[in-house]
Amino acid sequence: MLTVTHIAVSLLLIQLLSLDRNNAFIAMVFGVFIDLDHLIGLGSYAQANGLRPLADWSTLTNPGGQWKSLFHSPMALGAVVPMSFATVMAVPLVFWAVHVSMDYAEETFLGNFSSIEAMLLVLCSFALVVIRYSKYIESYSLGSLGDYIMCEFKGLRSMFGSSNKNAL
Repeated sequence: MLTVTHIAVSLLLIQLLSLDRNNAFIAMVFGVFIDLDHLIGLGSYAQANGLRPLADWSTLTNPGGQWKSLFHSPMALGAVVPMSFATVMAVPLVFWAVHVSMDYAEETFLGNFSSIEAMLLVLCSFALVVIRYSKYIESYSLGSLGDYIMCEFKGLRSMFGSSNKNAL
């Protein structure tokens, strides 16, 4: 699945599970950032197929390609389960399983960015906004949708450390 779909699903699960910042980071690592292994697979793919296929979109999005490492196989349980015990929560295991399940569904049934994946992305994004907005209304009962959007932008700005107060 596309990275943005993994991000939307992971963020929605983080909200539904009310994870704190530390566990949310772990969730994003196992729910999204395990796809960084595709960059590792890029070298072996280029060695096996040459550099020319790297410019061909259909070749790059071929689910049967040599893109995935150990983290996308059942063998990863050997690393993910101990990490789940180390964090005293099943966060790594749950988010890894969701990520791998989404990729399996795409490869086996859906294809690359199918209409079902697009619907999943839109529905998860909508649900995420509804949940976040309802939490905002609980805290600021007189807040409007515009106030909520500005609050989210301020949160993003503070997360990325913008020093310019007039940005956004």
